[in-house]
Amino acid sequence: MLGQAYAATGVVTLATAGLLASNFLFDKGLNASLSRRVPGVLGGFAFLVAVLWLGPWTATALSGALSLFILVLRLRFRRGLRGVRGNLPTQVWAEVSYPLAGTVSLAVGWGLLGDRWLAFVPIAFMAWGDSVAGLTRDFSRRRGTDVKTVPSTAMLASCLAIGVLFQPYWIGALGATFAAGAERFSPRVLSVRDDNWTVVAASLAVMAILARTAV
Repeated sequence: MLGQAYAATGVVTLATAGLLASNFLFDKGLNASLSRRVPGVLGGFAFLVAVLWLGPWTATALSGALSLFILVLRLRFRRGLRGVRGNLPTQVWAEVSYPLAGTVSLAVGWGLLGDRWLAFVPIAFMAWGDSVAGLTRDFSRRRGTDVKTVPSTAMLASCLAIGVLFQPYWIGALGATFAAGAERFSPRVLSVRDDNWTVVAASLAVMAILARTAV
């Protein structure tokens, strides 16, 4: 129990540090397109701590509680999320959809299907792969180069590396391919295009189906 308490504290600390760091960097003049990547990356490590040292439903409940906290900030105290706000259609509710998508992945992949890595790898695609794509896209815009193909290629490469966490690797690699495709071709829903949901849903679905049929 003490170990789980330490792990839960670590999860909360990483998530909080990400938000505080993004606000600090934003206040220091860093472009929001860069400051908002910090909590995304640290959030991925928070989820990793959760799957390594917490139980499935404890991790899901903690992620859900953090999602609710972010939602309250978004609705009532938006200044507290100034470092993660975005201006693109994909970013309108991204700070909320990120932890919610992670919570759903934990509940389905680990809680219901019993595989912590099936739950975590789609989250890592969203947390780390999508961050690589976003940074590459921002850099491409400043350089005046291709802002479509290059970021998608960067995300695919990073997701293929992340896919090693899931075995057999060919399933992780196909999940990575679907994640990159979802980031590139996410549909609009109610005038909002949010790739957090699509990246997690697409990769989790294909990996879950393949993992169960391959057994």
